[in-house]
Parts: sequence; structure tokens; C-alpha cells
Amino acid sequence: MGERLRGRAIVVTGAGSGIGRVAAEAFAAEGADLVLADVEGVETVAKETGGIGVTADVTDEEQVARMAAAALEAFGRIDGLYANAGIDGAGRAHELSHATWSRVLDVNLTGTWLSIRAVLPAMLAAGGGSIVTQASSAALAGVPDLAAYSAAKGGVTALTRQIAVDYGREGIRANALCPGTVWTPLVERTYAERGGDATFGSMDAMRERAARGYPLGRLGTPAEIAAFALFLLSDESSWISGGVFAADGGYTAR
Repeated sequence: MGERLRGRAIVVTGAGSGIGRVAAEAFAAEGADLVLADVEGVETVAKETGGIGVTADVTDEEQVARMAAAALEAFGRIDGLYANAGIDGAGRAHELSHATWSRVLDVNLTGTWLSIRAVLPAMLAAGGGSIVTQASSAALAGVPDLAAYSAAKGGVTALTRQIAVDYGREGIRANALCPGTVWTPLVERTYAERGGDATFGSMDAMRERAARGYPLGRLGTPAEIAAFALFLLSDESSWISGGVFAADGGYTAR
């Protein structure tokens, strides 16, 4: 067991699978007290990490408020937020339905804002805290067929910078992580929906093709992104705020 988050109450959204789940495990290993939120699967992760699971949709204001209230009831404070919840949404601008556009922005951008808004009063009362948002390399460079997703994640980076500016004097830091493609159940499902076996012969072939687009020659892992989030939540990053950090195997450096 480590000590980097010992005594810190950390809220993680999208904690039921993928990067959120791995992050919850990493934070627990460093001593964090956890409140874990997701639309499904979160109770299993909470049991494994010793955290508190809250079934919550980040687009629902009341459910997000209940998430923050659970942290305050259990721990009396909120020291950190990893706003990780998000969904994919493929399509060029003219191909997207209004419903798809709205849903992608609602989860990825409005859901991030609602999560931040819910924890800020507790952080202000405590005299500080650290907020880490999950943006994307799609916020930093054009990625084909991701108009709504790119717009939403671009909004996340701008919101994160604004939070850093507005609340820095109160001791609250905010930073955005911008991962490239990280192999998670969500990404695998998305690839399958976009063609998978029929287009590339196998899911492995599709994955290898995606990896060739990265200077490091491979996709990222959930553990690599979780480690970065842990650093930004810890005191090791105490003078870092307003940052937008690419964690993408060199993708946006091309």
C-alpha cells in the first residue's frame, strides 16, 4: 500500500469499467477514500477497492448531487475528483443526428461540468482540492469521423482551464488529461460497431492498424492513464493547474 492519497476523499466518475475502474484500483492502493460512480458495474468495483459505489448518470443533476452527498456523508470532505465518465460518438458533422450530437455533448461536457459543480462547494469549504478531467487527443488534433466527440472534449479542456483560473485562489487545481486510443471495453465495442471483423479481418488487425498511427507504435493502457491521473490528484503536482496534457504515445506531436 502506498501513501500518496492517504486520507484523501476522491470521487471517480465512470468507475464501473475501463480507465475509471483501473484508476479506482490505483487510487485505493495509494490510500484514497473512494466514492465511485457509474451507470452500471460500480458496486463490484466498490467492493474490490473498499470504496462506496453510487449508481449515477452524470447527465442527471440529482444523481450527481447524490454522488457528492455520499462522499460528504461518508468522509466529511471531498479532496479530489476524477471526472472520467464519457461516451463515444462517431460521425462527420453532416452525418450526425441532433440526438446523437446532444447526447455526446451532454455526457462528455455537461456531465463533466455537473460533476465539477457538485464537488466545488465541499472543496471551497475545505480550502482546496484537485480536479482532473478526462478530455482526449481529439480535443487537440483533428480525428476523422468524431465531430461531436471532438467538440465535447475540446469543451472539457476549455472548462478545465476556466476552473483553474476561477478557483485557483481558493486552493483548487484543475487539469485535463488528453489520452489517445486506450484499449478498453468501450473502445473494443466501438471498433466492432465501426466494422471490426468485416472491415479488417479481425479485431486484432484493427487494433494493430490503429497502433501504427502512433509514434510509439502501440495503443495506451488504462494503467498508464490512471497513473497520470493519480499524479495530478496528489501533492506531487501541487504547482500544476490549468494544464492540458497529452498522454497519447506521441500522436499529437506528429
